Amino acid sequence: MFLVAAGCMHTPQGYQANGVTLTTREEAAASGFKPWKLSVAFGARQDGTQLLLDFMKRAEAAGGRYVSDVHIVLASDQDGEPVECRTEIVPESSVETGRMLQSTPGRTEMRHHMVPVTKTVFESQFQCQSVTEPRTVSETYYESHYDPSSKTTRSVPRTRMVTRFEHRQKCGHVPMMRTVTRFEYQFRSEYIPPRLELVSRQYTRWSLKETLPTCAPHSPRTGDSPSMPHRVEGEVYGCSLDQALDEPNHEGGGSESRSLKLRRQYRQSAMAKGLMPASCQELALQVPPDSEAP
Repeated sequence: MFLVAAGCMHTPQGYQANGVTLTTREEAAASGFKPWKLSVAFGARQDGTQLLLDFMKRAEAAGGRYVSDVHIVLASDQDGEPVECRTEIVPESSVETGRMLQSTPGRTEMRHHMVPVTKTVFESQFQCQSVTEPRTVSETYYESHYDPSSKTTRSVPRTRMVTRFEHRQKCGHVPMMRTVTRFEYQFRSEYIPPRLELVSRQYTRWSLKETLPTCAPHSPRTGDSPSMPHRVEGEVYGCSLDQALDEPNHEGGGSESRSLKLRRQYRQSAMAKGLMPASCQELALQVPPDSEAP
């Protein structure tokens, strides 16, 4: 259960005012922001953890405030015929948990792709860990000087270099050999399922779960890529496409928010290249997938 205060556009209880949040469809819709669909294609040999973090960062950079209905779709084939297998990333609640044991209505499941397989693999897993690193900064301090002739004391500013230790999250790929159990279609694409606890820490107050996969025949539409790209897709609520670059800081007069920094960075980059996005989707796709968030 969750409580939502009345209003037009607001932040659900328990969330900070800035950034983007992965939440339920009901809670996102209650925010009052207009939804739009974000779809990010990816290739083979990808890590689901990094894909989801990248997806959320793109949504945030485009001005999104809430994200729901996130699916990971992998293209495969059965007897030469294209199929798509998808899982959904759902916030764990009394309502959402029940959906994990159900198949998507109207879909024809391909049981060949639904059988778990255990294999020993050598792969690079995306991991994050807390590290402490030294940082040298300039610091201003004041020295007191007493003048005997005037019998006064004055403060003189001085500058010195000091080293401070800062804590931050450091993420990267770690090669390892291990025995894992996954679905056959995931092995075919050399896809590594996400570690959802890493996504939860940054983007939601919910505990996230991944549904069982459903696979269905896929009929490519006209103009679709023949390579049947894999993709992460979801509904994003809120967009900063029409916001000005001189958007003020958030309430309280503090430093600008993480999401505003992202919007400034990528909007200015787009302007420098003469490529102003025409849609929220285009704005999100301009975000480099391998860059660190400010």
